[in-house]
Amino acid sequence: MIIWLASYPKSGNTWVRALLTNYLSKNKTNIFNDIKKIKKFPEKGLFNGIVTEEILKKDNLELFKYFIEAQEKINQNNKLNILKTHNFAGSINNNPFTDTKNTSGLIYLIRDPRSVAVSYARHANITFEKSVEFLLSEKRVSINEDFYPEARLSWNIHAQSWINSNYPKILTKYEDLHKDTLKNFRLILLFIQKFIKFEIDDKKINETIDNCSFENLSKLENKYGFKERKGKENFFRKGEIDEWKNLLPLNLIKEIENNLEKEMKELNYL
Repeated sequence: MIIWLASYPKSGNTWVRALLTNYLSKNKTNIFNDIKKIKKFPEKGLFNGIVTEEILKKDNLELFKYFIEAQEKINQNNKLNILKTHNFAGSINNNPFTDTKNTSGLIYLIRDPRSVAVSYARHANITFEKSVEFLLSEKRVSINEDFYPEARLSWNIHAQSWINSNYPKILTKYEDLHKDTLKNFRLILLFIQKFIKFEIDDKKINETIDNCSFENLSKLENKYGFKERKGKENFFRKGEIDEWKNLLPLNLIKEIENNLEKEMKELNYL
């Protein structure tokens, strides 16, 4: 069965992947290699033998028809599979993202959308205006590996789809994880412990937090590079929580707050 590590882009998903794999891996290599142990969904390798790229070349949205089949194939290993996704939890053309036969639960990471706008602009090397446009786009679909679409939609639709889903879940705010990583990462581990047996040890958690600090991850990225980096700046840049206050123009702040007011108030971002 699958536990989803789900989030809107630039909300701490890769950081938590690093924390989890560093903590749970028995045979550690290096942090960036270990991150790959939590695979991304959708990605090409998970659809081998299920759908051809010839079909996707004609209409890549056809991929959504095969999400459940791909998850069934993943679950044939009879293990707990933790998968990362930026896809929303709803349906596209009446094709659901997942179902109760394939999903055990989910970890949903959420971050202040004003911070997301700044971080994504730096990550994708685009303007703040374009980043906010993406954030608010209710039809946003991104393409992985040329043919593999990921329905991200807007920040609020994405959040509602996961938070209101009926699967067992834990909601983790990026800001809380940043302020008290020990407490909030421990809560994530306790949630996963409901599905698989492993020891939770605070000393080991603290060692993991040190290994996966933004400072250390940035140093490793400078030394080895990081495949998920897109823009000019490091993927692991600063990880700050209020950077938007000094960088995001007032008109864009107001645009985000006006469009996402309901959800931001519910999550105490306003």
